[in-house]
Amino acid sequence: MMAMNAPETPLTRTPQATDGRLARGLDTRLRLLEAALRLFAEKGYAQTSTREVCLAAGVNAASIHYYFGDKAGLYRAVYLAPIQQLMVAARALAESGEAFETIMRRTYLAFLAPLKESDTRTMQILKLHFREQADPTGLSGSEVVAAGQAHFDALVAMLVSELGLAAPDDDLRCLASSLVALAVDFLTSAEWLRQIAPQLHAGPQAIDRMSERLTGYAVALLEHERSRRGAAAVTCGAADRGA
Repeated sequence: MMAMNAPETPLTRTPQATDGRLARGLDTRLRLLEAALRLFAEKGYAQTSTREVCLAAGVNAASIHYYFGDKAGLYRAVYLAPIQQLMVAARALAESGEAFETIMRRTYLAFLAPLKESDTRTMQILKLHFREQADPTGLSGSEVVAAGQAHFDALVAMLVSELGLAAPDDDLRCLASSLVALAVDFLTSAEWLRQIAPQLHAGPQAIDRMSERLTGYAVALLEHERSRRGAAAVTCGAADRGA
C-alpha cells in the first residue's frame, strides 16, 4: 500500500477530469482508434496509410507513433480490442464456478453485446474481422489464437467437470466448439440476418431474447451429450457382460 505521504506521480494519481493533458491524450487515442477502425474496415490494412488515419482523426501525424508505435501496432489495437474484451469476460465466467446455464447465459450476453451498440460501429468491427479472415495480414494471428485458446480450454474444463469426466476427449471438444459457434455465427451473420430476418435484431430486447434462446440450446446440447455418454456406457457394459 502506498504511504500516506508518498508524492503523487502521473502513474499513481487518480485521473481527474481537470487533468487537461491526460484528457487530451485519451481523446487523441480514441479518435485514432475510431478513425482507424473505419478506414481499415473500408479499405483494408495495406490500402490505408497512417497519413489518412491521422487526417480522419484530426490529430498530429506523429500521434500514431506516440500511442501505438507504428501502423501495425495501431491495427493490432483496433483488431484485438473487441476479441480481448470478449475472451476475458468469457474466460472469467467459465472459471467462476457458477451453474452451467448461468455461465452460458452471461457468456452469450457478453458475446452479443456489440449488437446493441450503434449499427455503424458494430458493422465496421465485423467487416474488419471478415477482411482479416479473407486476406490475413499476419499481424494479430498468434494473439487471437492465444485468446481463443484460453477461452476454449476454460470451456472444455467446465464441461469435463459438468459431465464428471477424468479428461476431455474429442467429442467434448466438439461440444465446446458448438457452444461457441452458436454465438459466433449469430454475431458474424448479423448483416445478412438483418436483411432476411430483421426482427431478430430489432433492438436490445431482441438481442437479449436471442441470448436466452442460445442458452436453452446450449443446455440441450449438454444434456444430449450427457444422455449419449450414458447410453454408450450402458451398451459397453452389456457387451462386457455378454463376452
